[in-house]
Amino acid sequence: MKLLVQSDDYGITKAVSLGIIEAIKFGIVRNTGLFANMPWAEEVVDLIKPFLNNIAFGVDLNISTGPALLDSCEIPGLVQNDGTFLSSSMNRKLDNEENHFDHVVYEEVYKEFEAQIQKYIQLVGKKPDYLHAHAYVTKTITQASRDLAKKYNVPYSIDIIENEKMAPSDMGWYKFPPTLDHQLQSSLKDYIIEDKNDYLHHEYGVLVCHCGYADSQLFKFSSFNLYRIKDLEAMTSAEVKNWFDEHNVELVTYKDFLEL
Repeated sequence: MKLLVQSDDYGITKAVSLGIIEAIKFGIVRNTGLFANMPWAEEVVDLIKPFLNNIAFGVDLNISTGPALLDSCEIPGLVQNDGTFLSSSMNRKLDNEENHFDHVVYEEVYKEFEAQIQKYIQLVGKKPDYLHAHAYVTKTITQASRDLAKKYNVPYSIDIIENEKMAPSDMGWYKFPPTLDHQLQSSLKDYIIEDKNDYLHHEYGVLVCHCGYADSQLFKFSSFNLYRIKDLEAMTSAEVKNWFDEHNVELVTYKDFLEL
């Protein structure tokens, strides 16, 4: 079977980025998306450039973590007074029955997402290989993402992940809330080796994980912190790589699904 292995959030912090590089260089990750809005985006893009021929490098479209690229006056509904995005929990508190649990304004989301795509193009020198919406997602966010994917003629990740040819995908090794105990007890390695997602009975599948090392910024930006270290351990483990070899699992990227 052909498996698309994706590690989200490249660039959310420098440590996470270094961990994803490890998962590409020494493991099985072949797809990751840039947080183009982060102040260290240029630095982490330089780190990943040697690997771009072997992976799909996209954009993790993001309106819930870090500073916006656009001025607050252009996207007032998406940011706090200091120009940083409303967090996922802040956004969800604004969603209610009156706004159909979707308070964001399409034009604001579209403009900020396009600014992130353009920043990616400026830094990488080409259009992204795919688009993926990060964390807080509504119908409006999905529509803006799909419209931009169509404009730039690149895949939108959810359309690939939810394609009928794909094995149903989940993240069953994560437990919520992401307490310290839950994160330390998680095992993506066991999830793969025991084939808990039934990949081997399908022609195609997607595995979305969150590799990375942890730094102080990560604890500020994400409740997924130790999960990233555990995922990195799994993605680079000899047991997982041997399992892939034994079952003839082929690693693929979003570039392989342009016609799907």
